Amino acid sequence: MYVFLNNYIFGFSYLDAESCVGLTVPMENVATIADCASVIEGVSRSRNALLNGDTKNYDWDSGYTCHQLGSGAIVVQLAQPYMIGSIRLLLWDCDDRSYSYYVEVSTNQQQWTMVADRTKVSCKSWQSVTFERQPASFIRIVGTHNTANEVFHCVHFECPEQQSSHKEDSSEESGPGEPGPGPQLDPHALQAPSGSSLPSSPGSASRSPNRQHQ
Repeated sequence: MYVFLNNYIFGFSYLDAESCVGLTVPMENVATIADCASVIEGVSRSRNALLNGDTKNYDWDSGYTCHQLGSGAIVVQLAQPYMIGSIRLLLWDCDDRSYSYYVEVSTNQQQWTMVADRTKVSCKSWQSVTFERQPASFIRIVGTHNTANEVFHCVHFECPEQQSSHKEDSSEESGPGEPGPGPQLDPHALQAPSGSSLPSSPGSASRSPNRQHQ
C-alpha cells in the first residue's frame, strides 16, 4: 500500500494494493453541485437541495429531501469513486421529533456496505458518521423511524465531514411554530430526481414560519 501526493486541490490519492487503482481521499466536501455530485433518489422541491450547502433556510415546506419510511431511500452519487471515512447529515429539526436511520455505501449500486447503524438510536439535528475508510461513489441513507410521521427528512449532506462547521452543532434550537405532524411527502409539490412523484398522505394544514438558523 502506497500513499502519494498529487495535484488534487482537495485531497490526496490512495493506492489500493489489491486493485492497484488510485483513489482520491477528499479533504474538502465533494458532495456538492460544483463537484458534480447529485441526488439520484429522494424527494424534494429542488433536485439537489441536499447538496446546495444551505444549512440555515428550511421550514415545514421546503429546504429538505425526504423519503417515505419503508419505501425507497435518499441516495447521493459522487462524481467518481473516493476513499471516504466520514459523512455529515443535518436532519430536519424544526420541532422536537427524532429519527432513526442507517447508512450504506457502494461503488456500483449492486453491493452495499453498511457503515452506520442508528436504527435503535433517537437522532436529532446534526449527525456525524465516521467509519473505516473505503471506496464509495454512492451513499444511501435509509430512514427507519420518525417520532412524528412516516417520512424521513434530511436537510444537508456532506462527504467527508467538514470539521469547520461543527460550531453549528451547539447553536441548534427548536424552531417556532405550532406543534403538528410536520412535513409530509406531498405528491403534488414534491418530485423525485427522476421526475416521478411518490404517493403519500398530504402535508399538515398547520405551518410554522420559515426556520432561520443562526
